Amino acid sequence: MVFHQPPESQCHESKYGGEAGAYKVSKYAYGKDYHKVLKSKLKELHHFIQENIGEVNGRAFVDSAPVMDKAWAKRSGLGWMGKNTNIISKSEGSFYFIAELIVDLDLQADSPVTDHCGTCTRCIDACPTDALIEPYKIDASRCISYLTIELRDNIPQEFQGKMENWIFGCDICQDVCPWNRFSKPTQVAEFSPLPGLMEMKKQDWDEITEEVFQSIFKDSPMKRTKFEGLKRNVEAVKSLFKV
Repeated sequence: MVFHQPPESQCHESKYGGEAGAYKVSKYAYGKDYHKVLKSKLKELHHFIQENIGEVNGRAFVDSAPVMDKAWAKRSGLGWMGKNTNIISKSEGSFYFIAELIVDLDLQADSPVTDHCGTCTRCIDACPTDALIEPYKIDASRCISYLTIELRDNIPQEFQGKMENWIFGCDICQDVCPWNRFSKPTQVAEFSPLPGLMEMKKQDWDEITEEVFQSIFKDSPMKRTKFEGLKRNVEAVKSLFKV
């Protein structure tokens, strides 16, 4: 089950305020937390199935269980595993979420689709931290998304000058993918940018307080990095990495 993320005016530039050297945030984090949004929609789907088919047991999962999202998406024909390790659709690109509704209902399986990356290596060539160590293989510990979201320690010095102003997540390997010329703006209201977010300038990020963070991002995926993590990322990009 897929829902489009919100490409910013389809310009593939994840930054705010229109400033030179502006900080960047991954497009998936512009709106409300996709975990809650998708789980709500999956529950609606489950209810629809029960109303129209009968008693069908099921559970919804959105990054909340050991379900191999991308592996099942590939097998079910949602797309192929790209060289950037994301699932890519010929008609939609890769800017979408994947979630699951697992039910005890016999369904006719779709077939996998073929790989259409060809000889293209734009994602590998564009990765500033060399996280894509070879086609279809990523060293997650080098990925800017990992460094700015999951890492709890200080960002290692070896990435000095390589963060390209990203303070939460990274879209580079998707932004350069030719298939994302087919990506479409979201039609899901909850994924539209949070109020005031796109107007935030570098100074706003530099001076953000915990109260402002909790207010603006209370329903955002950016809560995952916590206020201290966001400040660490801003300071790393601003000072350590010499923006």
